[in-house]
Amino acid sequence: MAAFWLTFRIANKTIRGKAYDERRNALYEAVQHNCSKWWLTPTSFIAFESASSIDRLATVCKEAIEPSEDMFLIRMMDTKSAIICGANDDKDIFDLMPYLKVLR
Repeated sequence: MAAFWLTFRIANKTIRGKAYDERRNALYEAVQHNCSKWWLTPTSFIAFESASSIDRLATVCKEAIEPSEDMFLIRMMDTKSAIICGANDDKDIFDLMPYLKVLR
């Protein structure tokens, strides 16, 4: 099992018939179905433990959101392994995390 964190932004609008709450809940469910424990205390941040790979987790999270408007950043805690997906106009994150991969 590895520890991960995931931070996200869900646009406050309905996209393709899915409202903000539906996409946010789908993201929580995607993580919950792929983890053994999780911590949800902060808003828009999840820390969790999973046997899944970071690539698999990013794929199921992408399916839960609308990448044209929403975004997430997931990182495996004890490694330099991170993936960003979705609407991100601020490229500074790539300077801060040069190892960051993009999931299209």
